Amino acid sequence: MEAKPRPPFAQLGFWSAVLAFLFSNTFTIGAVVGFPKPWDIFIPIGASLLLAPSFVVMMVSVHYAAPSEKKIWSHIGMAFALLYAAMVEIVYVTWLFVVEPHVLRGQANQVALLIFTPGSFLQMVDGLGYTFMMIAVLFTAPVFSNRGFERWIRWTGIANGIFAIPVFLSYVYYSFILGLWWGITIPAFSLLLAVYFWRTGDTTRQSNTSSDRVVRSE
Repeated sequence: MEAKPRPPFAQLGFWSAVLAFLFSNTFTIGAVVGFPKPWDIFIPIGASLLLAPSFVVMMVSVHYAAPSEKKIWSHIGMAFALLYAAMVEIVYVTWLFVVEPHVLRGQANQVALLIFTPGSFLQMVDGLGYTFMMIAVLFTAPVFSNRGFERWIRWTGIANGIFAIPVFLSYVYYSFILGLWWGITIPAFSLLLAVYFWRTGDTTRQSNTSSDRVVRSE
């Protein structure tokens, strides 16, 4: 008898977590190492555009994986994830498809108010978005138990909440070092969730298959 397929929340959770891990690392590599022009803008910002929907799907999957008595926490996490995604998508769509084309044509003066620079409007919207992202992760922490593998997810979630403060301050004081915490805690949380969803999917699939066998034997 063939094993049951993984439930949708486990499949979507696994792949969205993998994508969130890849996209967040791509952005971090671009920020730390850099890419040749003009890819120094298009690659990391493009990765950030794709990170937002991946993160939202990952958080929705956490909500559906959560026990019913803990869904209040994952639901709040989803709400903050949506705030983050809406904010940063506006920032990066504006940057890639409005600002950058003008800059490449030598018409930066026409979009001066929209250029992403320290102290600019878009920069602070971006900073608030990523702060909400880390707060979203913080609210998922109570979903996971404080033992076994889930303990790592729980404490990584708490770490995201703690480091949300320096990440926001990195936008206020233009500190690259403060902002680097995001490049550690978000990829770590995404990777741990990918493992969690893979394991949960296997457990659920085996449980469903065993139940079917019992029903058939009866």
